Amino acid sequence: MDQILYLQDIVLKNLSDTASYYIEPVEFFRKQLIIENGAVGLFKEGQLVGFNMASFPGKDEENLGIDIGINQGELLQVAQFGPAAVHPEHRKKGILGKAVEKHLNILEKSGYRHVCFTVAPNNYPTIRATMVHGFVVKKLKIKFNNLLRYIFHLDFKSRFKQPKYSVRIPNTDIESQKFIFSLGFYGYNVLKNDNDFDIVFGHDAIKA
Repeated sequence: MDQILYLQDIVLKNLSDTASYYIEPVEFFRKQLIIENGAVGLFKEGQLVGFNMASFPGKDEENLGIDIGINQGELLQVAQFGPAAVHPEHRKKGILGKAVEKHLNILEKSGYRHVCFTVAPNNYPTIRATMVHGFVVKKLKIKFNNLLRYIFHLDFKSRFKQPKYSVRIPNTDIESQKFIFSLGFYGYNVLKNDNDFDIVFGHDAIKA
């Protein structure tokens, strides 16, 4: 517990935008360390350098599956990632990706079908790294005490496939993104532009 809180504190101090990271209370981490499959940690010489948390909200109203329209009968098959952290000295080494991959394998073998989590819309590194694992953005919504967040989703039984149609929208154009989500599009890629980056949205069956 001490190492988790210490690492979280270091991560926060090194963030240029602290709103991109939602701080969970100590009680949340205590619960995560007790429940099965609730945490994956990465260590170097006995020191925690990264972690990824997973919670299992069931039919609680905090289940992100409700936000993106997952059937009521499948809400018990939803796992939620977050928070995750990597020590600044160990970034850009693929460490978090290894933790996420390990956690996904554990959850799939444990019978979960869906994995959801949230990311700040200006957090390019996390968005890009997440999409590598097959996650897609299903919604843009206010969460966590008035913070704007993408809701990511991975369905183990219906993996992402290249869409038939696609369109690019700047990550700063919030209204256009909300509109295209309402049409059933999902975000599946990120591409740098002159100012920041674009989200690439896809759809498989557009009706006239």
